[in-house]
Amino acid sequence: MMPHLRAAFTGERKNVPLARNAIASFAKICGFTADEVWDIRLAAGEALSNAVEHGHAHRSSGFSVRCSFEHDQLTIEIRDNGDGFHPPSASDAPNHAPEERTRGFGIMLMRRLMDGVQFVDNGTCVRMIRRHVS
Repeated sequence: MMPHLRAAFTGERKNVPLARNAIASFAKICGFTADEVWDIRLAAGEALSNAVEHGHAHRSSGFSVRCSFEHDQLTIEIRDNGDGFHPPSASDAPNHAPEERTRGFGIMLMRRLMDGVQFVDNGTCVRMIRRHVS
């Protein structure tokens, strides 16, 4: 049986650490080391913060988390109800002066910490992959 986690949260900022800790606990159960769990927790926290900040829509706010572990691969999906966005490509890097670099580092951080990051459904769902190396 494939381990999985599913949860839904209201769009309140106080739910970010709850969801982040649930994802980290799931990763630990799947056999990731403490250092790997730290990376997964940090990447998930960035995605969750984005979901809370940008995930509001006319119909509802909130976000859901879905995790699965299969074939030594952790998949994390964080979905919100926002309008979406067009994510920068993996090769894009901030080209602004240092004082203008206040946004956009979360996506870069997610891409550095995880083995794969995809934006689905116009950016309302981020799918992150982390392979477990035994």
